[in-house]
Amino acid sequence: MASEIIDLTLPAHDPNFPKPRGLLPVPPVVEEDVAREQARLQPHFTDEYANRARDEMTVRYYYEGTEMAYRRTVQGVEVLAVGWEEVSKFLKDTPPEQRQDVRVGPP
Repeated sequence: MASEIIDLTLPAHDPNFPKPRGLLPVPPVVEEDVAREQARLQPHFTDEYANRARDEMTVRYYYEGTEMAYRRTVQGVEVLAVGWEEVSKFLKDTPPEQRQDVRVGPP
């Protein structure tokens, strides 16, 4: 039986916490966690892996468990749609060639 740990203290689970759209700001706690782990796990925790970990943790910080469409960019994670209705509209209105790098689903 598989189990999943969900951190209910994250802003993703607080309806009063504003959820940003567009390019997500990296929360200080995420930046600190990534820096600590990168220092601890050198040389195996590369800059490329740090960027991926930072992006994934940032998305989960704001949107864990929420249906969404987003993509990784050089600047970080860009949120394109949030919630079933927005995601459905995004998929319907956006041509396939413009959503090749888009991830859809809950982070």
